Formats: sequence, C-alpha cells, structure tokens
Amino acid sequence: MHLAVEAVSLTRNLRGMGRYARRLLSEMPVLRPELRYSIFARNAADVPPLQEQLAAFARIMERATILPAGEMSRVHCDAAWYPCNFVTHRPLSGAIVPTVHDLFPMLQLDGRWWKYYKRTRARIRYGRTLSAADHVITGATKAAAELRATFGLPAGSISVVPHAADDFRTADASLVDALLARLDVCGPFLLAVGSQEPRKNLGVLYEAMQWLEARGRAIPLVLCGPRGIHGFKPGDAVPRWLRHAGFVSDAELAALYARATALVFPSRYEGFGLPVLEAMTAGGVVICSDASTMSEVGGDAVLYFPPDDAETLAAQVLRLLDDDQLHGTLVRAGAMQAAHYSWQRSARGTLEAIDRGILATRRP
Repeated sequence: MHLAVEAVSLTRNLRGMGRYARRLLSEMPVLRPELRYSIFARNAADVPPLQEQLAAFARIMERATILPAGEMSRVHCDAAWYPCNFVTHRPLSGAIVPTVHDLFPMLQLDGRWWKYYKRTRARIRYGRTLSAADHVITGATKAAAELRATFGLPAGSISVVPHAADDFRTADASLVDALLARLDVCGPFLLAVGSQEPRKNLGVLYEAMQWLEARGRAIPLVLCGPRGIHGFKPGDAVPRWLRHAGFVSDAELAALYARATALVFPSRYEGFGLPVLEAMTAGGVVICSDASTMSEVGGDAVLYFPPDDAETLAAQVLRLLDDDQLHGTLVRAGAMQAAHYSWQRSARGTLEAIDRGILATRRP
C-alpha cells in the first residue's frame, strides 16, 4: 500500500495530534511490512525538521519520502491519510481518509466576536473535509455520534479507533524529585495538565482548591503546560497552593502522573481525553469531569464530578486523601482499564479504516 500522509502541522505539534500521528506511522508497518509513505510537510523549509523528527521513530524513514505539501497534487496513491482533522491538500488519485479528532474549533466555548469568526471558518473547513472524505476516523463513540448529528454522516462512513498511551507505561518517579523540590512540593499534591483555554475548565478546579483551603485541607496543585495561568490577571495574588511547572518532558510527565495524589482533569470537551489514559497507564489516579468523552476513556477506574460542581470535585479529593485503600483500588482499576488500549490496536484499526476508504472509492 502506498499511503500519502498530510503532515503539515506535525513539526509544530509535539503533543496530542502530533504524538498520535507519529506513533501510528511507526506502528502501521509492523502490520503491513509492504507499506510505503509519501509524507507531506508544510513547505520545503519544513522538510528537514520533519525528517529529523520522524527519524526518532522506528520503521518510518526507511519507507518514507518527505515532500512539500505543494507536491501532493501530483501524487498517485492508494489512500491519503490526514491525521490532524482537516483535508487541505489532495493527491491526484487515492481514497481520502481524515482523522477528525473533535469538532471543538467550530464549537469553541467562548463568546468573543473574533471567536465567532473562527468558529464560522472552522465549520466551513469541517464541511469541506467531510464532503471530500471517503471514510472518516475518530477516537471515541461520542465523537462519532457528534459527527453524525452535526453533519449527517451515515454510521458506516465512520470508524471509531481509540488512541493509546503506551509511551507512559514505564514511569520512574525519581525523575521529578528535583522538579518537585524546586516547586516546594514534598508531600501529597494534585496535578493538572494541558493548555489553559476556557474549555479546559481550570476555574472549577481553582474553586475546589479554595474550598479545600477554607477548611484547612488544601494540598499543592502542580500545573503543567503553557506559561500564564488562566483565570489570573497580571498583578493578581497567586494562591499559596498553586505551583506552575511549565512544560515538562514525557518522562517527567509520566513520573508526575505516578507520583501525584491524582490527576485532576476538569475539561468540558475533549475528542478523546488522552491525559486520562496517560495517567492510568503510568500508574496514577484520575479525578475528571463526567462531560464529553471522559467517561468512555476512564470507565469505572476514575472518580467523576459534574464539570460545574467545585464542591463535588473537592469531596472527591478528600475521599482520596482520607482513604488509602481507595487510592490503591483506583491504581489497579486504572491499570486494567489502560490495558484495553495500545498503539498497535490503534494502528490496526486505522489501517482497517483506510481499507474501507479504498473500498468506497472502488464501488460503482
């Protein structure tokens, strides 16, 4: 099989969708040794960085040609895979199979006028992508239902292929000793990860922390991700319980997942909710909102709370602090839940979805 891959955002996307694309590009040849890739970077200047990035993963570069995206229109292939939501360049021939992770760019929970403009543009892009697609991949059944309800896609045109988090299976907790010492964290702590946009809903976590602090039960909250703290303006007094770690490596993140009292993931909307799976894979405990796809990923192995209910979130934190047996039970349950996911299974499902796309193009 000759697979064209539009990778125009990979050099700038080191986590999330970028991790997803790179891991599948590495795993798919295990199942299809004859597979060869034409991988398309944003432009000629992006070709060397993308080559360097992909060379760190097994089985990709030995079967890949990296080209600028402008050359994609001259390529004949069996199928073109778009791992990052949108179809922007198309091959001369071949099935079109995008992975649409979620519809958040057109649903953004933000009332500012320029966000309305961005939502409108995103809806147009999704419409064009789905009109061009011969088959669509998404990561969760709730995401598939949203695609069907919003764009009227028939059920048979969508494959649900969950992500994985094998990368976090081995967590060396000692890797974060220095980081935690720098942050003045020497006992139990909560962990929050990711960007600080409104849909991540960090405000409810801060409310819960204030509720705990008022009762003398607050523990440090370690926040990993971009600088700047959503909900706090320059000059605001930052609470004593808040520690900002900035960006950390994957190994450090795995260690933080394993060491934390719990990952708290209060997001209102996710296409999959990968941090929930990463934390369970690393041997950690998760408290997350019951919104969107989180319960699909976490199953019965995590503690839930309504995304607007800071008091219930605080009560879940107290349950963990006061019940060591519950913590151990959730670690074991999380490991069992995480065992259902692997990048090899995801690669198999992705190849099967691409096969369906190829078959769709050959039907009379």
